Amino acid sequence: MSSIVQIVGLLLIGIGIAAVGYGYRRRRQRAAIASVETTDALRVTPGPAEVSGTADPADDGPMRAPFSDGGCLLAEWEIEEWEESGKHASWRTEGSGTLTAPFYVADDTGQVLVRPGGASVELSGDWETTEVGVDGTPPEPIREFTELESTPGDLGGALVGALDWGTQVGDRRYHQRVLRPGEAVYVHGTATRVESERFGGDDFEIVAEADDGHPDSDLFLVADSTESALLARRRDWPLYVGAGAAVALVGVGLAVSPLL
Repeated sequence: MSSIVQIVGLLLIGIGIAAVGYGYRRRRQRAAIASVETTDALRVTPGPAEVSGTADPADDGPMRAPFSDGGCLLAEWEIEEWEESGKHASWRTEGSGTLTAPFYVADDTGQVLVRPGGASVELSGDWETTEVGVDGTPPEPIREFTELESTPGDLGGALVGALDWGTQVGDRRYHQRVLRPGEAVYVHGTATRVESERFGGDDFEIVAEADDGHPDSDLFLVADSTESALLARRRDWPLYVGAGAAVALVGVGLAVSPLL
């Protein structure tokens, strides 16, 4: 019995530490967002930068949305499958990921290129869901997505193999949340100068980090929310820290109690 109590205690310690770490990450994100002033695209300078405006496709155009027709610039996706085991039944996540494509943030002064590779993507719009029965045929965009050679947004191997088709039999739900061209976007990252063929051209881009002698931003975030909304969401960081510390303390008590 004492060993079970210790295991539960260690588990609670791990959960508590994870919650505290998550809370402090949200605190650092909030501090990073608040410390950089949002600037016009024309006034971007090297180093930490923050811009907002309209998302426009870069020269290569938008990418295709994972599970529907039409283009997008950012996408979050998830695939669920209905699973039954005895008296229990639930939707199980079979795969998920994030897709990004280069885009411009445009405002009244100009535009700045964003290369969102490595960014944290935070979309707040509604999920678009397509449900396909076990005997149904998925729409063409879904079929093409699942037939890709590797899992989009993940270098872990083929999506078809990862989903283990044919082993788990049941209905599937395909969820996506996307940022489409022309929609509002917010970007916080590192601005660096690039070569421009003309004076006044788009000679800055925002990336994860830049080896140009200027400081990099502590945060690379792309979102479809305003700065004020992003700050408001992260006001909860003390709750995670406090609750995590309390859970970890209970875990310590349980872990050491058999030794007393």
